[in-house]
Amino acid sequence: MALVVDRERESLSGADELQELRRPIRTGLCLALLVLGWLWVVAEATMQVAPPRPLPLVPPVILLATAGLVLLSSGLPEAWRNWLLLAGTGAALAVGFRSTGAVAWVYYQSLVVTVGLVIAGTAAGVATAAGLTVATLASSMGSGSIAPEILAPLGLLWAALAVNWLASTNLYTVLRWALDSQSRAWRTADEVSRRREQLRRTLDSLQHAHAALSRTSRELEEARLEAEESRRVKARFVSNISHELRTPINIIVGFAELTCFSPETYGDFEWPPALREDLLTIWRNAEHLLHMIDDVLDLAQIEAARLPITPEPTDLAQLIRDTVATASGLLRDSGLDLRVSLPPSIGPLDLDRTRIRQVLLNLINNAVRATRSGYIEVLAEYDDVQVTVTVRDTGQGIPVDRLELIFEEFEQVDTSLRRPHQGVGLGLAICRQFVRLHGGRIWVESVLGEGSAFHFSLPLPGRAAMRAHLGQHLPDLPQRPRRPQERAKVVALCGDDLVGRVLERHAEHLEVFTSETVESAVVAVQEQHPQLLFVGVDTGAEVGEALAQAREVAAAASPGILPALVASFPTERRAGASLGVEEFLIKPVTSQQVVGAVRRLCGDPSRLLLVDDEADMLALLGRIVAQEWPQAEVVGVTSGEQALAVLNDLRPSAVLLDLLMPGMGGVEFLRRMRARGVGPMPPVAVITARGPAEEVAVPGQAEMTILRTGGLEAGEMVRLLEALAQALPARYVSSPALSSSSPATA
Repeated sequence: MALVVDRERESLSGADELQELRRPIRTGLCLALLVLGWLWVVAEATMQVAPPRPLPLVPPVILLATAGLVLLSSGLPEAWRNWLLLAGTGAALAVGFRSTGAVAWVYYQSLVVTVGLVIAGTAAGVATAAGLTVATLASSMGSGSIAPEILAPLGLLWAALAVNWLASTNLYTVLRWALDSQSRAWRTADEVSRRREQLRRTLDSLQHAHAALSRTSRELEEARLEAEESRRVKARFVSNISHELRTPINIIVGFAELTCFSPETYGDFEWPPALREDLLTIWRNAEHLLHMIDDVLDLAQIEAARLPITPEPTDLAQLIRDTVATASGLLRDSGLDLRVSLPPSIGPLDLDRTRIRQVLLNLINNAVRATRSGYIEVLAEYDDVQVTVTVRDTGQGIPVDRLELIFEEFEQVDTSLRRPHQGVGLGLAICRQFVRLHGGRIWVESVLGEGSAFHFSLPLPGRAAMRAHLGQHLPDLPQRPRRPQERAKVVALCGDDLVGRVLERHAEHLEVFTSETVESAVVAVQEQHPQLLFVGVDTGAEVGEALAQAREVAAAASPGILPALVASFPTERRAGASLGVEEFLIKPVTSQQVVGAVRRLCGDPSRLLLVDDEADMLALLGRIVAQEWPQAEVVGVTSGEQALAVLNDLRPSAVLLDLLMPGMGGVEFLRRMRARGVGPMPPVAVITARGPAEEVAVPGQAEMTILRTGGLEAGEMVRLLEALAQALPARYVSSPALSSSSPATA
């Protein structure tokens, strides 16, 4: 209710506010006139005045009537009620003066003028004074002249008017200021109220937003945990599948290598040329598959964001011919015709042979699967900027709604369970990624029922584009070799050649020169002038030695300054060193690697113990050992329990051990072999696929040391910190208490 009244007051103007203030004054005056009128009537009725006055009750009756009318006429405008009060009061005084002629009535007129100024304003006061003056003068001129005695009360009347006007002017000014301040205060209060309401709504919105943000944070945390779990599952899957893939492929490569390059192992007889050619094909394709498996497993280990490519000058036409020759075996029993159409000369392109070869093999393999009769054609053409390779078939074709989807992961043309060929739908997705990494694009054109044509383009380098455009017209035109992209040179000093392999394969912005000795590293620094020296630490006990080696090699750059990074590189061989294993070979292994490892362990062995759960792998290792050391006794077992059983009786010169085996694994076998303590322990070489991180991981924290003669400047330190912050992002786990907290409210 108070708020309604306040709003009503706020809506009033200044004049209305004055009227509100004058109303109780007028009401009080009317009540006073009523009391005065009744007292006057009573006095006239009870008092005996001699001689009797004419019309003695007229003035009080006029006062009573005026006061009553003003009080009862609430429906009249305020100004009319004010004028009624002034007119009635003035009339009562005028009648009294006219009836008695007493000057005292004129003096009372000053009160009426004062009342007019108070309840009706300056104009009403002046009008009242003027009216009373005229009435008084008219009454006093009955004898033809103005009575002198009335001049003093009339002067007092106008003096009272002037004094009251001067006093009321300041009063009204202050009052208007107060009213204006009050109005501004009401407006400010209303604005504050609106702002408070707006703030309340804002706080409500913030609370809702905070609740939504908390839910989103929890969902993101759950998604992050799920992603971490998926990453761990993927890592376990890759590690497990590596053993399943590497071992059989290693067996294929090993036997094919022995057959092709050491045929005397199987006796002294003539090999048919066709058989030798087929075995070479098996060995070449198995090697290609091994290269791809190496990439997948290496990337899974170091969690690379994308698959790198290693471009090198390549004759694309010859690469296509070799790939078609390899793929011709896929068409041997299909009755399809394989056609090749190539331009006379394309010129050298900077390509990753393995990746482009895989793209071609995937496209040809898909064409063979989709084509039952007709032909498959591989052709290439070029223009000024690119080479376009096409694999066309006369198969069943692809529906229009599947043309774009087939390049996505796990998408296939035929998604039914009764499709004539198997696959998971990754081949074309891999092709697209490989082509994109070369700066090209891949697309397909197809007519349902007539066949499909898969195209992929590769950009030509500037000089090669001109060479390709001239083609056979200028076959002997000399071509300046294309300057390779500038890469930072790094000399890596590490005893584990696997570190060099990983760096050379995946550090695409670095040109790595691997050295196994301090002397060779010094020579590399003097010849290559690298930007960085990396010294790998295999075990914690070698940190001091590695620092000394880093200082010695870095000094070879004098008077220049060569920064050095000394750190441990996480590899399986480092994990093997923590297990006390002298040699750590990762499948696939060649006969030279096996022979070299055995020689480093024991020279020429008299007895060897082979431990592997794959009988075919045991046969391959036994064949390699028998070829190099025919007199050596070789015993092969398929489990750790069997190896422990024959260990004491055999007393082998060395043990070739697989880590991942059912039952007792290689790590448990090593622990039990050392725990037995019976006789000298034979040296051990691990020959295994990359095992799970639980089998070979080295616990502890990674430590690295940066050496630089002369120290680091502030700018260099800032750039180093920025690079480390991006290369080694922090990982945090949000606190449930933080996620459930609510914001402070006002």
